[in-house]
Formats: sequence, C-alpha cells, structure tokens
Amino acid sequence: MRSGRFLWGLFVGLVLGASLAWVLLGVERPLLTPAGGTLAKESRQSLVTVADVIDGDTFRLESGESVRLLGVDTPEQGEPLFEEAKAFVRAALSGHPVRLLLCDRQERDRYGRLLAFVEAAAMDPGFELVRQGLARTLFIPPCGMERALSYRAAEREAFRKGLGIWALQRPRTVPHTEAYRYIGSLMTVTGRVLYVHTGPKAVHLNFGDDYRTDFTAVIFRKNLPRLLEQGLAPVSSYAGRPVEVTGVLKSYKGQGPEIIVEAPDQIAIVEGP
Repeated sequence: MRSGRFLWGLFVGLVLGASLAWVLLGVERPLLTPAGGTLAKESRQSLVTVADVIDGDTFRLESGESVRLLGVDTPEQGEPLFEEAKAFVRAALSGHPVRLLLCDRQERDRYGRLLAFVEAAAMDPGFELVRQGLARTLFIPPCGMERALSYRAAEREAFRKGLGIWALQRPRTVPHTEAYRYIGSLMTVTGRVLYVHTGPKAVHLNFGDDYRTDFTAVIFRKNLPRLLEQGLAPVSSYAGRPVEVTGVLKSYKGQGPEIIVEAPDQIAIVEGP
C-alpha cells in the first residue's frame, strides 16, 4: 500500500512539475486542430479581445486591428444567412479573451487584415461555421493548409445533410455529363466509371472516352497509401461501377471537369457489380 501511494505521489508530482515548467519557461502548450494534429510550427499565438464583428469571417480587435478568419468564406451582406453567420461569430468571440493563431508565412491579406485561426473556449469557430453550413471552405496557400482536410470533411457532411447554405443550393447532385456546368461548385457527381488509368503522378477514374472533355475523379498517387489505409477501395474496383463522387468541381488547364479525391468519403459505389 505504501509503495502504491509513493508511486501515485510521484506521478502527481511529475504532472504538477511539468505544468509549472510550462509557466516558468513561458512556453505555450501545443493546441489541437479539429483533425487532432498539432498546429504548424509557423503559427504564432496571442490572446486578444474582440471589439466588433464585421461579418462571419472578419472582426476587429480592441487594438483596432482587423482579422480575417482563415479557412472560411461566409455569406456577404445581403446574401442569405449573412446575419446568422455574423451572430454565431459574435456569440463565440464576445465577452472573453480569444486566442489568435497567426501565420508567419503571410501575416496579412491585401486589405491589411491579419490572417488567423481563432480558438474561443476550446472551440474553433471557423470549423463550427463550416460544420453548421454557415460557411464554405476557403484555403489559399501558404497559410492554414494544416486544417484543410478536416474543414473540407466537415463541409461535405454539411453539404450531404443540406444544412445552411447547402439547403439553398439546387441541384446538389448531377450526372457526370452535366458536371461541366458547375465548375467551382461543391457537387455530388454520379455516373459509371468507364476505365481507370494509373499515371506517374495520379490515378484517373474516367467517366467518358475522352479525359480531355469528360468528367474525371483524380487521386494523387502521393495520397493513395493514406487513402487506402483510411478505407478507400482498391482503385481497380471502381472500373465499370456506378459511383458517386463529392467535391468541388474544377477544370485543369481548361480541360474536362474533375474532382480531386482527398478523403475516402468522397467516393462511393452506389450499387453492386
């Protein structure tokens, strides 16, 4: 019994000692992103007080500095859900200090606003805006990319549930032959994979005879081991199968529409062989 008490006391002492060391050394504890990873080394942290909320992704500090939230794009004034997004951010940031997570690689945007993620009461307001359908994701390198996967996963979930701004979007699902009409939009594209082509840098799931004009789902080979480990089916299994692909439609060098698959939940076989 005495030995057990000694070990427990030693454990508590080590924990308290470590906590005291954080304080004495002035070292910030590593914060967690919504995906569970630690923040990028280039992020700088500071506690601030918010004086005013301009809209869902911009606010002003007591110092007079304006801050643009990284990773999100909320409705503009006059657009549906503008007031709801603004009210959410005001409630999340007002009345208590919040932590800014600034990026050294590009501290300000072209309007002079600080670029930062925010932590308020252990919550990431930007992530919550996306999760509730009050914002689209917006990631412009070099800053913020460490949270892109988790934000985009939350965006797809809100999209599938038809939350917030996604309830207003019609249509949300289109056949692959119509995908070219919706470049830049988050969509679910349906169709049958005609063939799978594995190139030196990417795997292409082609839905038509001509990859230069027809819809393609693209999986970069550098991401393939991670995706397979996370549950993606072997890429060869998609050939000849009807599937749904969800993501932002893009056009690479003016060619046919494509969606880049960066998470297993973006692609699903919708019926048997």
